[in-house]
Amino acid sequence: MNPSQNPSALRSKRILTKTLLHLMKQHPYHEITVKHIILESGISRKTFYRNFLSKDDILNSYIDTILYQYLEAIKEQGEYSMIQMLDIIFSFCEKNQDLLFMLRDNEMLYLLLLKLNQLIPVEHRRITQNILGTTPNLSQYIVLFNIGGMWNIIVGWIENDMRDSTTDIKNTIIYYLQNIETIDFRNV
Repeated sequence: MNPSQNPSALRSKRILTKTLLHLMKQHPYHEITVKHIILESGISRKTFYRNFLSKDDILNSYIDTILYQYLEAIKEQGEYSMIQMLDIIFSFCEKNQDLLFMLRDNEMLYLLLLKLNQLIPVEHRRITQNILGTTPNLSQYIVLFNIGGMWNIIVGWIENDMRDSTTDIKNTIIYYLQNIETIDFRNV
């Protein structure tokens, strides 16, 4: 993607992104072509390629944008309790429900996991360095464990059309974490 901050380029990027997302609501992702995006958006082929390399580039750019918004929400929080982090995660998912459903329906949710596995450890290092002054060597595994566990919870919730109460899910997670040593897993 071309990172131009030119107002005209930004407008074209927004139109192309909006067009791709609109087309994804109507067609499977693999059937959408650059030609479809160009025709539907009214943006010239030259302008398309000045801003993006492909339809994948548009989607990746959009995912990057919303994930950076998610990271900003984490940074703004300041406090990092489990319940506050869960609130941010579920709020992010609810806000981006349409995208999550489109990715699910096109078997592309893995794109978010790949990006989270890149972004979250970097952000975690930044936070722990600010708080602790150092980053423990083994904390990377805890971060990856948390990403994986939370990811599977979110995917399960998305697969269930986000019908389950976020309060119930959060309470279940908190109960589990507070009682992990006393839970008899044979009866779960």
